[in-house]
Amino acid sequence: MRRTRNTKVMVVGAIALGLLQAQGPASVWDGIYSAEQAQRGETLYRQECASCHGEKLEGRGQAPPLTGADFTMDWNGTTVGDLFEKMQTTMPADQPGRLSREQNATILAFILSANKFPSGTAELPSEAERLRQIRFEAAQGK
Repeated sequence: MRRTRNTKVMVVGAIALGLLQAQGPASVWDGIYSAEQAQRGETLYRQECASCHGEKLEGRGQAPPLTGADFTMDWNGTTVGDLFEKMQTTMPADQPGRLSREQNATILAFILSANKFPSGTAELPSEAERLRQIRFEAAQGK
């Protein structure tokens, strides 16, 4: 009986540790994408997004800018998951949802990089649950 109890405690502890590790960083300032992913995202952005949002993510016509104070303040206080789901369900404007979740995560990594949020070692995930746990903060420590 004692061995079973210890085994249960160890399993519960391992599960709790795994859940904490799986939650990932708390904000965009915690290196939530890799530099390599952002590089791939730049290429994909140029192919899929630049015709509307501009080569420098400056926005054009009805397409808003994807960099700068207006962009970061628009998303401030939301989650990376909110931004990701907006991309997933409304972009590209002429064929919403055409890009895969992985492609959108890669493009989002580039957008975060262009906004000077730091890179890390892990790639930005494409799972909504994980992305909703990451706060979008316009300024570090807010």
